[in-house]
Amino acid sequence: DVGMPAEFIIKLQQMFKDLKLNRDMNEEFRTVCPSSRNNNTMMDSFSFKILSAAAWPHPGDKIDVSLPAQIEDVLPEIEEFYKKKHSGRKLTWYHTVSNGQLTFTSKNGKYDLDVSTLQASVLFSWNHRPTNKLTFSELKLATNIPEIELKKTLWSLISFAKLKQQLIYYEPHVESYQDLNEMSLFWINYDFTIIRAGKIQTRGHINMIQRLQLNTEKGREEENEEIMFLRGERTKEAIVKIMKTRQRMNNAQLQTELIEILKNMFVPSKKLIKEMIEWLIDHRYMARSETNISEYVYVA
Repeated sequence: DVGMPAEFIIKLQQMFKDLKLNRDMNEEFRTVCPSSRNNNTMMDSFSFKILSAAAWPHPGDKIDVSLPAQIEDVLPEIEEFYKKKHSGRKLTWYHTVSNGQLTFTSKNGKYDLDVSTLQASVLFSWNHRPTNKLTFSELKLATNIPEIELKKTLWSLISFAKLKQQLIYYEPHVESYQDLNEMSLFWINYDFTIIRAGKIQTRGHINMIQRLQLNTEKGREEENEEIMFLRGERTKEAIVKIMKTRQRMNNAQLQTELIEILKNMFVPSKKLIKEMIEWLIDHRYMARSETNISEYVYVA
């Protein structure tokens, strides 16, 4: 008799249990999630998996990445929902093993793209500036992806072997991802199409997810902190500029105007905005209104 080790069987049982629990949890979450009640259409196709760390293979180092606003807003809701069911447990999001599907519209048609979270973050960098050419430095600030991972992710979008036309063009030409540098320029190819049997396809589906060997150097954490520091400084500067002009604003108006100012560099998360507002209040650049807690007043 040759049987599987007991430890392997226990892990396998936990994996199946996790998958069943996640199906039930996703269904329940959609019924109580504020984003669902607020008609967030993404929720119809959005799903999450909460897996036991002891049972599943470790996905590697955690990488922070800028997510689309609709997803960024949902994650805290998932955490709150989960904590109510399992107090004392901590969730860690591993975006490098997540993926999604985007619909890309070019001059030739509409194409469904299966992309990794890192690829999606890069593509969303053009959301508010669709025709701009962006430098590597600008993309690093917009995505919050550390340098080596960003180079590999960009390479998967500019030199995808299965495509005759690439989704993103760049200059100057280099031979590998390692040769991309701070001055490399990237832009969206709006003439993009899928060609099959010599014919242009107006609709199509492409799986662009590649297995990238991500960097594990310790220096990446320091680099990520530098990007976050720079984002914080730009956010504080923009808030002060807005408040100096407006003198008095409510929170919703401030966030809307702030995103409008910063969108050509990056889209600040609600968490970052809240932290920078608190910093500015603590350092007396602005204050909360005495009559309305959701309103801010500029302090000269």
